[in-house]
Amino acid sequence: MSRPAEYVAQVGAWAADLRVGGTATWAEFRAGDPAPGPPPPGPLPGSAQLEVVRRLALRAPDLPRFADLADLVLGTASPGRGLVDTPLPWADEPAFGTPAVEPELLPADELVRAAAAVLVRLLVDAPPAAATRPSRGGRWRRRGFVVLGAPGAAAAVRDALVGAGWREGGLRPTYLVLGGPLDDLMAERWAARVRAGAGMRWHRMWRTAATHDRVPPALRLPEIAGRLADQFGADRVHVVLGADPAAVLAGVGAVLGTKLGTEPGTEPGTKLGAPARADVTGTDLLRVLNPLLVLAAGEEGRRRVVAGPWASARAAVTFADPYAAGLGGPPGLRPWAAATARRMAGQLRAGDYAVHGDPDLLVPTTDRERPASVDPADVLELALGLVAELWQRASGGTA
Repeated sequence: MSRPAEYVAQVGAWAADLRVGGTATWAEFRAGDPAPGPPPPGPLPGSAQLEVVRRLALRAPDLPRFADLADLVLGTASPGRGLVDTPLPWADEPAFGTPAVEPELLPADELVRAAAAVLVRLLVDAPPAAATRPSRGGRWRRRGFVVLGAPGAAAAVRDALVGAGWREGGLRPTYLVLGGPLDDLMAERWAARVRAGAGMRWHRMWRTAATHDRVPPALRLPEIAGRLADQFGADRVHVVLGADPAAVLAGVGAVLGTKLGTEPGTEPGTKLGAPARADVTGTDLLRVLNPLLVLAAGEEGRRRVVAGPWASARAAVTFADPYAAGLGGPPGLRPWAAATARRMAGQLRAGDYAVHGDPDLLVPTTDRERPASVDPADVLELALGLVAELWQRASGGTA
């Protein structure tokens, strides 16, 4: 739909102001009675793209070559389904078509879509990160280990043990089945699935599990431990439970008689801080990025990006994470989660393998308030931080 020439000129003037780091909203910019600018080349930028540029200027005003970054954002269309051609408020708005919305009042999901498209371009163009492996301290020990269960805790324990000189696998390894509160286990499984390329939403994973009345296979701790005990002997199977990944790591150290982490007395070669709970904000953003990365770079390219530039940039961007204490299951499914966790706890107690930690830890507690979903506003905050970080790297940190 064509717009009045005055509208086009004002949007062009606002875009020009944003390109040089302006932070005025559309309403504030118009209230200043600005001089009309020349029509921008090509189609008018979308309201979501304009607002993303404004928020980037608020968040990181000292980014190098900001005008070039603004051009990248303004010239990148939002992918997927969402609002279409949302106009900016204007005095003579037509009575038909998409209603006008002040850009700063757009739903956070719309701004995430716009930022995600820019992120994909920056991630695909980023150089691959250098591959890193945990260094092992000293000689391999005679006995090896195998970790199963909670995916996030398993990765942290694996890195810590390899760094301390333990061998993964080998002859007659010790089998470590790791677990904790069921909502944390589900969050770790969700993060692992999304990192592998899934586009599954948090609530959908819970609904699927509740519909089948079974948690995902990787989290069925009693079944895993029982199968291992039957196949290799109960004396080689240890279920290690903890309230958080750091407690699980400490429990594994106690089982194996070795210190793991960065505390005084830690074995040489171990370089691992206290592992955190699943990164649910990053997981929700990566869920949005996955199909776009596949379209841009193919599945192999997506894996390269996630393992390299994504992981590196995500580690560098910090913000006040409202999910540091964990993400809870949907309120309507919490009774099912509690009953399932109690059943798993009873099965663990009845097993003939060693259980370290209280099986009741699996039962989600009600004495702490946990968000039941990821707020798109938090995902947007992370997306803007990642755009700034990747642009800074692409620019070599120079103005």
